[in-house]
Amino acid sequence: MSNTLNYIFEHSIPKNLAISWEEFHDVQHTEPITSVRINPLKPTAQYNNEQKVPWCEHGFYLKNRPNFTADPLLHAGAYYVQEASSMFLAFALKQLVDFNKQLTALDLCAAPGGKTTLLSSLLNEESLLIANEVIATRVNILNENVTKWGNMNTWISNSDALHFGKLLNHFDLMIVDAPCSGSGLFRRIPGYLDEWTQDNVNLCVQRQKRILHDSYNCLAQDGILIYMTCSFSQEENEEMVDYVLENFDVASCALPIDEKWNIVETESEKHNGKGYRFFPHKVKGEGFFLACFKKNDGSLKDIPYEKNKNKLVIESAVLTNYVDMNGLVAINQNSNILLMQEAHLPYYSALTTQIKLIKKGILAGQLIRNELIPDHELAMCSKIKKEIKSAELTINEAILYLKKENITLSDSPKGWLLVQYQQRNLGWVKNLGNRVNNYYPSNYRILSKNILPS
Repeated sequence: MSNTLNYIFEHSIPKNLAISWEEFHDVQHTEPITSVRINPLKPTAQYNNEQKVPWCEHGFYLKNRPNFTADPLLHAGAYYVQEASSMFLAFALKQLVDFNKQLTALDLCAAPGGKTTLLSSLLNEESLLIANEVIATRVNILNENVTKWGNMNTWISNSDALHFGKLLNHFDLMIVDAPCSGSGLFRRIPGYLDEWTQDNVNLCVQRQKRILHDSYNCLAQDGILIYMTCSFSQEENEEMVDYVLENFDVASCALPIDEKWNIVETESEKHNGKGYRFFPHKVKGEGFFLACFKKNDGSLKDIPYEKNKNKLVIESAVLTNYVDMNGLVAINQNSNILLMQEAHLPYYSALTTQIKLIKKGILAGQLIRNELIPDHELAMCSKIKKEIKSAELTINEAILYLKKENITLSDSPKGWLLVQYQQRNLGWVKNLGNRVNNYYPSNYRILSKNILPS
């Protein structure tokens, strides 16, 4: 460990930062910090007495790491387990973006969904966030986390950065959490330090440059670009800031950080671009880097023309039993009924032809002979009516439900029911009286055999 760490310390960290080698080395042998971020649309009070993350309103440090899989509130989307340093994105965005406006935002490298759910909570309902993941095998976990978060302002795509570059001037904000060498996460990933190589850093640098170059044109004039890594390497951080300032017409943005936070503000060597480093021996979090830019060139945001609206939108009175349709529209897509904000409708046609959209709005379910077979996305949606018939589960019942096993609801009404834990929706069941059909998605179910009701 010492040899690799020493190489990173000597060759990757800017010399003018005056970072202590001993502290940098010793912290790698300590336990990683556990932190969570609360969903403001589905808040839970269970962490209110924990220490707050100073740069994120909804972030909390935990004294120890519980078995999150055994907590139904995690599956309900009441909170997200996220590394505290990366929550600094919330502070940066609040300094640079007017979230009262109707915005279009792109999280270009989004899986598993920490940044996406954070940004989704900051954006208003009329704003639209595209959460993109180019690696197909990582899209499912992104989709699951976005679904559980329940906000209607987030869509998911599976496209290369090059496809977004063809969407000229579409976005007010773009986040690039670039694939990186990951040296900032050594103490969180056992054995990873032994796999780290300088060759991988060099490979990541080339990938980062390509992603930025290919996607840049989708950002509108005056748009904000946030670049992030979980690496200590200067090549992926300050040198990348210089690359952006040399190759694109942007201005570096400074952030008014609190000295008490012990975040290290850096400047790139050639162009004095601002960057913000997190060292695990200085902050209560892992290694992290963030830099912000404002775009000068390009054109103002291009809002797509609202094509084919009359052909897309359908009338379905049954949906009013589940959600307040004010400001929403329903779309029939191959017998599946989608719900989305009416403000997002112009993007439905425009983006579908350019990128591979995996999730658009909320999948309400299938309409069969005027009966809605509700989908899990509808159960998770924050817009769902509180008057819908429901059944409150105990912790044991909730675990059985989340394992997609049988539960009994002898005192509950027949028909479709929302099952809940501490008044947070977990999903659908259909109570037939003599049995209960469990409609929890099979690919979300708890698989661990060690999580058993007491």
